[in-house]
Amino acid sequence: MAKTEKQKLGRKGEDAAAAYLKNKGHVILKRNYRVGRTELDIVSLDGETLVVSEVKSYFTPPPEGAEFRVDQRKQRNIIRGTNGFLQQHPQYEQAAVRFDVLVVDFSRYPARVIHHEEAFWADSGWEE
Repeated sequence: MAKTEKQKLGRKGEDAAAAYLKNKGHVILKRNYRVGRTELDIVSLDGETLVVSEVKSYFTPPPEGAEFRVDQRKQRNIIRGTNGFLQQHPQYEQAAVRFDVLVVDFSRYPARVIHHEEAFWADSGWEE
């Protein structure tokens, strides 16, 4: 099956984001990790903190900012997916968890990665 341009851009953005995180000292645990219908783009360790990163990439900057595409519905899905990840990987159950958004801007060269640490959190805890 041929990849769409959107899928190619997504993969390229995730590659750039993963390289960026590795440069910052993260240990990448999983990429494109599926839990049911949810996909976690990048799961990494930043020291003792489990970081779940959503990656948004673009060639043409969206008017509202790419990070705003991670709306409440998407956040709930990521939180549910993270809960599933933790159930499947009990060795990380006691770790602090952080949700980041990385925006990869390919409208310039070299591409720029904008890292929003603690972009959102699980307000009501892990039980939704």
